[in-house]
Amino acid sequence: MTTLPVKYLRETAAWVQDTLEVRVPDNVSTDQLLEILAERLESLISKDFQQFVYLLYRIDVSEKRVKQLLNEAALLGTDPYKPIASLIVERQLQKIISRASFRQEDLPDDEERW
Repeated sequence: MTTLPVKYLRETAAWVQDTLEVRVPDNVSTDQLLEILAERLESLISKDFQQFVYLLYRIDVSEKRVKQLLNEAALLGTDPYKPIASLIVERQLQKIISRASFRQEDLPDDEERW
């Protein structure tokens, strides 16, 4: 995964911190964020797989893609956590960009923006 622009990185880091209840440093890099997220995913997968599945559903990550990553990791004997973390960050980035593109800045207050 390439380095995220700072404004997207901060928003994604805040989301990770709030959603997964992990500490994310203020000046986190993309690689550090992926590592933090991968560690949390490893914990979820090994201790509460149902919660992991729920998280993926809530984030709206492609189940097909996650299964593919899990299968590839099993075949290669590697950990799937960082690739899944990248997939989650990628999905969050899509959401952030989508929200920004639909935001209407010229309206006077939040109620009228809807």
